[in-house]
Amino acid sequence: MFRLIQRILKGTSSLLDESLRVGVVFAVFALASLARADEYGDRVLRFSTAGTDRYADGTIVPDGECYALVWSPAGKSFSGFNADGTAASPLDRVVLAGPLALEGRCRDTLFQIPEDTYAGLEGGNWAVCLIDTRRANGVPAGVRDGKPLRVNRWGIVTGGVTIKPASASNFAAALSMGEKRPRASLAASTPGGVRAANLSKVPSDAQAPTITAMDLSDGIVTLSVADTVPYLTYTIESGFRLNTFAIDGQADKVDGNATSEIVLETESISPSCFFRVIRAE
Repeated sequence: MFRLIQRILKGTSSLLDESLRVGVVFAVFALASLARADEYGDRVLRFSTAGTDRYADGTIVPDGECYALVWSPAGKSFSGFNADGTAASPLDRVVLAGPLALEGRCRDTLFQIPEDTYAGLEGGNWAVCLIDTRRANGVPAGVRDGKPLRVNRWGIVTGGVTIKPASASNFAAALSMGEKRPRASLAASTPGGVRAANLSKVPSDAQAPTITAMDLSDGIVTLSVADTVPYLTYTIESGFRLNTFAIDGQADKVDGNATSEIVLETESISPSCFFRVIRAE
């Protein structure tokens, strides 16, 4: 089975290939396990979004952006994400995350879960989340080991998950439903869909950025900054007083780095201006 999966995955490298690759893996695992599914009582979770889905700024999500299948205890709503991709509440779970965006929505995805694992989650609430993982250059950061590499903002769809016993008939029915589903319209004016508008939380153990050096030359302020993290993007706020700051629209936006300092630049609006480094939203 693992050799078969390796052959299927071989040669895929682009972000869109990655989204196709995840879908293939889910399907292969489900197909390979159907012979055992009835005996062991596994469950098949099918999830998707209707589209057209967007970032907070209204941009339609590109192919390969991340969606997550999340779970929260009965009677509670999902509390959201930390910026490092973990659940903000220790009671919630990020069950699965992958680069599943295709044509403006979460593609129809099947995920088989063992009955003993599902038993610990039964009775809770399932939902699908769109995650904005874009780096400073606008490219989605992707997923590693089933977890988003970063979460800038997120949006949730509570009705996008169906759960049925894993069987050949249920698996075939789910595939058939996916094939009949119309494509999402990608017109900019199309209403509906989920929007990744909720800002993620900064983990409590994340260090505050530290300005280690500042240079002013030819009207350009250059800041060297330490103690940053790769799942956040940083920029500069400026102000004439220590209690009055505003985001500088001319300032760089740079992803953090866990191993070295980053450099931010902006135009100096006054020789007496104050600067500080903040998370770019």
